[in-house]
Amino acid sequence: MFVFVCRSYKTMPIDRLSALISGLMPRLTLRCAGDPDERVQAGMGDGSGLVIHLLVSGAMRFDHRLAACTLAAPSVVVLRNDVDHRLDDARGTASLMSAEIAFDGPAGDVLVQAFAMPVVAGLEGAGADLVHLLALIRGELAEPRCGRQALLARAGEILLITVLRHLIARPGSAAGILRALADERIARAVVAIHEQPASTWSLESLADRAGMSRTAFAQRFRDEMGQTPGSYLAGLRLAIAERSIGRGEGLKRAARAAGYRSPAALSRALGRRRGSPAELGKGLL
Repeated sequence: MFVFVCRSYKTMPIDRLSALISGLMPRLTLRCAGDPDERVQAGMGDGSGLVIHLLVSGAMRFDHRLAACTLAAPSVVVLRNDVDHRLDDARGTASLMSAEIAFDGPAGDVLVQAFAMPVVAGLEGAGADLVHLLALIRGELAEPRCGRQALLARAGEILLITVLRHLIARPGSAAGILRALADERIARAVVAIHEQPASTWSLESLADRAGMSRTAFAQRFRDEMGQTPGSYLAGLRLAIAERSIGRGEGLKRAARAAGYRSPAALSRALGRRRGSPAELGKGLL
Protein backbone atom coordinates (compact mmCIF):
# COMPACT_ATOMS: atom_id res chain seq x y z
CA MET A 1 0.00 0.00 0.00
CA PHE A 2 1.35 3.40 -0.97
CA VAL A 3 0.69 6.53 1.04
CA PHE A 4 1.23 9.86 -0.69
CA VAL A 5 1.96 12.85 1.46
CA CYS A 6 1.35 16.29 -0.02
CA ARG A 7 3.08 19.18 1.72
CA SER A 8 2.00 22.76 1.17
CA TYR A 9 4.57 25.17 -0.23
CA LYS A 10 3.86 27.25 2.88
CA THR A 11 5.43 24.58 5.10
CA MET A 12 8.16 23.26 2.81
CA PRO A 13 11.69 24.64 3.29
CA ILE A 14 12.65 27.17 0.64
CA ASP A 15 15.89 27.98 -1.14
CA ARG A 16 16.09 31.70 -0.48
CA LEU A 17 19.03 32.47 -2.74
CA SER A 18 19.12 30.32 -5.88
CA ALA A 19 16.42 32.23 -7.78
CA LEU A 20 18.09 35.55 -6.99
CA ILE A 21 21.57 34.26 -7.88
CA SER A 22 20.38 32.86 -11.21
CA GLY A 23 19.34 36.39 -12.13
CA LEU A 24 22.66 38.03 -11.25
CA MET A 25 25.13 36.76 -13.89
CA PRO A 26 28.15 38.20 -12.01
CA ARG A 27 31.45 39.18 -13.64
CA LEU A 28 34.29 39.42 -11.14
CA THR A 29 37.54 41.34 -11.63
CA LEU A 30 40.29 40.90 -9.07
CA ARG A 31 41.80 44.15 -7.81
CA CYS A 32 44.08 42.90 -5.04
CA ALA A 33 45.35 39.44 -4.16
CA GLY A 34 47.82 39.20 -1.30
CA ASP A 35 49.72 42.06 0.28
CA PRO A 36 47.64 45.22 -0.15
CA ASP A 37 49.03 48.57 -1.12
CA GLU A 38 49.32 50.99 1.78
CA ARG A 39 45.90 52.23 0.80
CA VAL A 40 43.23 50.50 -1.25
CA GLN A 41 40.73 52.97 -2.63
CA ALA A 42 37.63 52.63 -4.76
CA GLY A 43 34.65 54.72 -5.79
CA MET A 44 35.25 55.19 -9.50
CA GLY A 45 32.39 52.94 -10.66
CA ASP A 46 28.93 53.87 -11.87
CA GLY A 47 27.01 52.43 -8.93
CA SER A 48 25.75 49.38 -10.83
CA GLY A 49 28.21 46.93 -9.27
CA LEU A 50 29.79 45.98 -5.97
CA VAL A 51 33.25 45.97 -4.42
CA ILE A 52 34.10 43.17 -2.01
CA HIS A 53 37.13 43.15 0.29
CA LEU A 54 38.01 39.94 2.13
CA LEU A 55 40.56 40.40 4.89
CA VAL A 56 42.19 36.99 5.22
CA SER A 57 44.82 37.78 7.85
CA GLY A 58 46.10 40.73 9.88
CA ALA A 59 44.19 43.95 10.56
CA MET A 60 43.22 46.99 8.52
CA ARG A 61 41.54 50.32 9.08
CA PHE A 62 38.35 50.91 7.07
CA ASP A 63 37.27 54.51 6.51
CA HIS A 64 34.03 55.66 4.93
CA ARG A 65 32.45 59.11 5.02
CA LEU A 66 29.92 58.00 7.63
CA ALA A 67 31.94 55.49 9.61
CA ALA A 68 35.38 54.17 10.47
CA CYS A 69 36.47 50.96 12.16
CA THR A 70 39.34 48.52 12.51
CA LEU A 71 38.89 45.19 10.79
CA ALA A 72 40.34 42.00 12.21
CA ALA A 73 40.67 38.91 10.03
CA PRO A 74 38.63 37.16 8.93
CA SER A 75 36.17 39.86 7.88
CA VAL A 76 34.51 41.17 4.76
CA VAL A 77 33.43 44.57 3.47
CA VAL A 78 30.83 44.85 0.70
CA LEU A 79 29.77 48.17 -0.83
CA ARG A 80 28.69 49.77 -4.07
CA ASN A 81 31.43 50.45 -6.57
CA ASP A 82 30.78 54.21 -6.61
CA VAL A 83 31.31 54.68 -2.86
CA ASP A 84 34.54 56.40 -1.79
CA HIS A 85 36.33 54.50 0.95
CA ARG A 86 39.80 53.62 2.16
CA LEU A 87 41.54 50.62 3.64
CA ASP A 88 44.85 51.16 5.46
CA ASP A 89 47.29 48.40 6.37
CA ALA A 90 48.91 50.35 9.19
CA ARG A 91 50.87 47.39 10.58
CA GLY A 92 51.92 45.93 7.26
CA THR A 93 50.63 42.48 8.21
CA ALA A 94 47.42 42.21 6.21
CA SER A 95 46.55 39.76 3.47
CA LEU A 96 43.63 40.93 1.37
CA MET A 97 41.58 39.81 -1.59
CA SER A 98 39.62 42.60 -3.28
CA ALA A 99 37.37 42.36 -6.31
CA GLU A 100 34.87 44.39 -8.26
CA ILE A 101 31.70 42.58 -9.29
CA ALA A 102 29.54 43.66 -12.23
CA PHE A 103 26.15 42.10 -12.92
CA ASP A 104 24.72 41.30 -16.34
CA GLY A 105 21.49 39.76 -15.05
CA PRO A 106 18.16 41.48 -14.27
CA ALA A 107 18.49 40.95 -10.50
CA GLY A 108 21.79 42.83 -10.28
CA ASP A 109 20.21 46.19 -9.47
CA VAL A 110 18.12 44.59 -6.72
CA LEU A 111 21.20 43.20 -5.00
CA VAL A 112 23.27 46.36 -5.39
CA GLN A 113 20.51 48.37 -3.71
CA ALA A 114 20.93 46.21 -0.60
CA PHE A 115 24.42 47.67 -0.18
CA ALA A 116 23.53 51.36 -0.43
CA MET A 117 25.33 51.54 2.90
CA PRO A 118 28.59 49.57 3.24
CA VAL A 119 28.24 46.26 5.05
CA VAL A 120 31.10 45.21 7.33
CA ALA A 121 30.88 41.72 8.77
CA GLY A 122 33.19 39.65 10.90
CA LEU A 123 33.44 36.05 9.76
CA GLU A 124 34.78 34.49 12.92
CA GLY A 125 31.49 32.64 13.45
CA ALA A 126 31.13 31.63 9.81
CA GLY A 127 29.61 28.34 8.77
CA ALA A 128 31.55 25.40 7.37
CA ASP A 129 31.12 26.62 3.79
CA LEU A 130 32.90 29.91 4.51
CA VAL A 131 35.53 28.24 6.69
CA HIS A 132 36.57 25.92 3.85
CA LEU A 133 36.49 28.73 1.29
CA LEU A 134 38.60 31.01 3.51
CA ALA A 135 41.17 28.23 3.90
CA LEU A 136 41.36 27.82 0.11
CA ILE A 137 41.77 31.56 -0.49
CA ARG A 138 44.30 31.90 2.33
CA GLY A 139 46.41 29.13 0.83
CA GLU A 140 46.39 30.71 -2.63
CA LEU A 141 47.34 34.12 -1.28
CA ALA A 142 50.17 32.68 0.80
CA GLU A 143 51.66 30.48 -1.93
CA PRO A 144 51.09 31.64 -5.52
CA ARG A 145 50.74 28.75 -7.96
CA CYS A 146 49.78 28.21 -11.59
CA GLY A 147 46.19 29.22 -12.31
CA ARG A 148 46.06 31.46 -9.24
CA GLN A 149 44.14 34.34 -10.86
CA ALA A 150 41.55 32.02 -12.38
CA LEU A 151 41.08 30.09 -9.15
CA LEU A 152 40.71 33.24 -7.06
CA ALA A 153 38.20 34.67 -9.54
CA ARG A 154 36.06 31.54 -9.20
CA ALA A 155 36.52 31.60 -5.44
CA GLY A 156 35.35 35.22 -5.44
CA GLU A 157 32.07 34.23 -7.09
CA ILE A 158 31.55 31.52 -4.49
CA LEU A 159 32.53 34.02 -1.79
CA LEU A 160 29.69 36.29 -2.90
CA ILE A 161 27.17 33.50 -2.43
CA THR A 162 28.50 32.43 0.95
CA VAL A 163 28.62 36.04 2.20
CA LEU A 164 24.99 36.52 1.12
CA ARG A 165 24.10 33.37 3.10
CA HIS A 166 25.99 34.76 6.07
CA LEU A 167 24.12 38.08 5.95
CA ILE A 168 20.68 36.52 5.51
CA ALA A 169 21.34 34.40 8.60
CA ARG A 170 22.00 37.65 10.49
CA PRO A 171 19.04 39.92 9.63
CA GLY A 172 20.36 42.87 11.63
CA SER A 173 23.28 43.25 9.21
CA ALA A 174 21.20 43.05 6.02
CA ALA A 175 19.04 45.48 4.10
CA GLY A 176 16.72 45.48 1.09
CA ILE A 177 16.39 42.12 -0.66
CA LEU A 178 18.63 40.40 1.91
CA ARG A 179 16.51 41.64 4.79
CA ALA A 180 13.38 40.44 2.98
CA LEU A 181 14.91 37.02 2.37
CA ALA A 182 15.73 36.77 6.07
CA ASP A 183 11.97 36.95 6.78
CA GLU A 184 10.67 33.46 6.00
CA ARG A 185 7.17 34.59 5.04
CA ILE A 186 8.22 37.50 2.83
CA ALA A 187 10.99 35.33 1.39
CA ARG A 188 8.40 32.90 0.01
CA ALA A 189 6.80 35.68 -2.01
CA VAL A 190 10.12 37.17 -3.15
CA VAL A 191 11.41 33.76 -4.28
CA ALA A 192 8.17 33.13 -6.17
CA ILE A 193 8.52 36.46 -8.00
CA HIS A 194 12.12 35.70 -9.01
CA GLU A 195 11.30 32.13 -10.05
CA GLN A 196 8.29 33.17 -12.15
CA PRO A 197 8.50 36.91 -12.89
CA ALA A 198 6.19 36.66 -15.92
CA SER A 199 3.34 35.04 -13.97
CA THR A 200 0.16 37.01 -13.39
CA TRP A 201 0.89 37.77 -9.75
CA SER A 202 -1.70 39.61 -7.69
CA LEU A 203 -1.38 40.97 -4.19
CA GLU A 204 -3.68 38.16 -3.04
CA SER A 205 -1.63 35.40 -4.65
CA LEU A 206 1.65 36.72 -3.23
CA ALA A 207 0.09 37.14 0.21
CA ASP A 208 -1.11 33.53 -0.05
CA ARG A 209 2.45 32.42 -0.83
CA ALA A 210 3.58 34.22 2.31
CA GLY A 211 0.77 32.73 4.38
CA MET A 212 -0.41 36.20 5.40
CA SER A 213 -3.42 38.40 4.98
CA ARG A 214 -3.38 40.81 2.05
CA THR A 215 -3.04 43.88 4.28
CA ALA A 216 -0.41 42.42 6.61
CA PHE A 217 1.65 41.18 3.67
CA ALA A 218 1.58 44.52 1.85
CA GLN A 219 2.71 46.38 4.97
CA ARG A 220 5.40 43.86 5.90
CA PHE A 221 6.76 43.78 2.35
CA ARG A 222 7.00 47.58 2.28
CA ASP A 223 8.72 47.60 5.69
CA GLU A 224 11.33 45.05 4.57
CA MET A 225 11.90 46.16 0.98
CA GLY A 226 11.17 49.88 1.14
CA GLN A 227 8.68 49.60 -1.73
CA THR A 228 5.37 47.95 -2.58
CA PRO A 229 5.13 44.45 -4.08
CA GLY A 230 3.83 46.01 -7.30
CA SER A 231 6.77 48.37 -7.60
CA TYR A 232 9.25 45.58 -6.92
CA LEU A 233 7.70 43.27 -9.49
CA ALA A 234 7.53 46.09 -12.05
CA GLY A 235 11.20 46.94 -11.58
CA LEU A 236 12.27 43.32 -12.01
CA ARG A 237 10.10 42.82 -15.08
CA LEU A 238 11.43 45.99 -16.67
CA ALA A 239 15.03 44.90 -16.02
CA ILE A 240 14.28 41.54 -17.69
CA ALA A 241 12.71 43.31 -20.68
CA GLU A 242 15.60 45.77 -21.06
CA ARG A 243 18.16 42.98 -21.11
CA SER A 244 16.07 41.04 -23.61
CA ILE A 245 15.91 44.07 -25.89
CA GLY A 246 19.65 44.60 -25.39
CA ARG A 247 20.21 41.09 -26.78
CA GLY A 248 18.31 42.11 -29.90
CA GLU A 249 15.23 39.99 -29.20
CA GLY A 250 12.73 42.69 -30.11
CA LEU A 251 9.87 44.30 -28.21
CA LYS A 252 7.40 41.44 -28.70
CA ARG A 253 9.69 38.72 -27.32
CA ALA A 254 10.88 41.02 -24.52
CA ALA A 255 7.29 41.70 -23.48
CA ARG A 256 6.50 37.98 -23.39
CA ALA A 257 9.64 37.13 -21.40
CA ALA A 258 8.96 39.82 -18.80
CA GLY A 259 5.22 39.22 -18.39
CA TYR A 260 3.84 42.35 -20.04
CA ARG A 261 0.38 42.01 -21.55
CA SER A 262 1.52 43.39 -24.89
CA PRO A 263 4.45 45.15 -26.60
CA ALA A 264 2.47 48.38 -26.19
CA ALA A 265 2.32 47.87 -22.41
CA LEU A 266 6.08 47.33 -22.32
CA SER A 267 6.62 50.40 -24.51
CA ARG A 268 4.63 52.50 -22.04
CA ALA A 269 6.65 51.10 -19.12
CA LEU A 270 9.89 51.93 -20.91
CA GLY A 271 8.58 55.43 -21.46
CA ARG A 272 8.06 55.77 -17.71
CA ARG A 273 11.54 54.36 -17.01
CA ARG A 274 12.69 57.62 -15.44
CA GLY A 275 9.58 57.90 -13.34
CA SER A 276 9.11 56.83 -9.74
CA PRO A 277 8.79 53.17 -8.71
CA ALA A 278 5.12 53.86 -8.00
CA GLU A 279 4.60 55.00 -11.60
CA LEU A 280 6.41 51.93 -12.93
CA GLY A 281 4.09 49.75 -10.85
CA LYS A 282 0.85 51.19 -12.25
CA GLY A 283 -1.49 48.45 -13.36
CA LEU A 284 0.31 45.76 -11.34
CA LEU A 285 -1.14 44.02 -8.30
